[in-house]
Amino acid sequence: MASKTNVVTWDNQGPDDIIYACEHDDLRTLTSVTVPEHAVAIFVRDGQLTGVLEPGRHLITSSNIPWLTKLYNLALGYKETPFKVQIIFVSQKMFNGKWGIRGMIKAAPGYEVPITLMANGDYQFRINDIPVFYTQVLGGLQSYTTGDLNAFMRGFINEQVTQQLTKQFYMDVLNNLEKASTTTKVMVEQYFQQRGIELLALKIAEVRTTEEDQQKVFEFLQFNSANGEAFRRYEIMESMANAIGTSEGGAAMGTGMLLFPQMYQQLQQQPVQGIQGGQAAQQPTTMCPYCGSPNPYPYKFCNNCGKPSPQMQMQQAPQAQPQPAPAQPAPAQTAPAGDAPRFNNCPYCGQNISGLPKTPKFCPYCSEQLY
Repeated sequence: MASKTNVVTWDNQGPDDIIYACEHDDLRTLTSVTVPEHAVAIFVRDGQLTGVLEPGRHLITSSNIPWLTKLYNLALGYKETPFKVQIIFVSQKMFNGKWGIRGMIKAAPGYEVPITLMANGDYQFRINDIPVFYTQVLGGLQSYTTGDLNAFMRGFINEQVTQQLTKQFYMDVLNNLEKASTTTKVMVEQYFQQRGIELLALKIAEVRTTEEDQQKVFEFLQFNSANGEAFRRYEIMESMANAIGTSEGGAAMGTGMLLFPQMYQQLQQQPVQGIQGGQAAQQPTTMCPYCGSPNPYPYKFCNNCGKPSPQMQMQQAPQAQPQPAPAQPAPAQTAPAGDAPRFNNCPYCGQNISGLPKTPKFCPYCSEQLY
């Protein structure tokens, strides 16, 4: 119900109050309006913004002259005054707010499937353009209260941050929250300015996704990294080793002995720097499954223990006939006492072994003992 007063002020203002609409709308002539230091007062008459009162004490006049109002009531039958004035106080202090969103975002370049984005943070704002704020914000509120304004601000900030944050990549935001916060603020502050609000700061406190999406993104980045392919091979080898160790039959053992050395030597092949600075390919090697000694790949018999390689075992498995007796050895070259003899060729099978650092104890081709 309308009431009359000659003094208008913002009573009982709280630290988080942004706006306050004076409950007195039937103002008398020479009404005193006191505006706090940190606020302004919007003067609205007949639905139009007629002025903005700066901080201080003001005396206003209106058409609501007591005898004229009474004459209107008697002559025209008005039950209340037709001359109403509304005063809305708006604080221009800095206010803090929080935001939280849930949407979809691209994870990283090359990862086309969007993932779930959950983010939250805080922001700071103040009202700096009163006429624009009144027409663009207050005009759409059901009532001029701080609660209604806060509800508008939450929905508005969440909408703007969602639109701008989802234009970025999830991993870029996650790896540099400070940069993502600055980028998002720059992109959304123009929309605040269009509503008479200055966005002072915006901070992204946390970004995350679901555990399922997080695992998918981790695997994608892992296998697309520089060492991702090697890591995947190691995982395959580990799975094969576990399968071989738990197998009860001989099929897995035979397959594992054949494939495991080959895969291992492929992983061990790394380019090495030559003496003159050029790139030289390292000679591929593989380990003997019996004694663990390295052998040039491919090999037939271990040059340390003389046992056949897994490839030779697979080739010899269908054969029932025993191996033919080796040929008579050729005369070995003499060597100083205490040193292993130096052979350029195997005296039994004739294969060239001069490229080896030293003469092996067993020929890697025919498995005959050389010394």
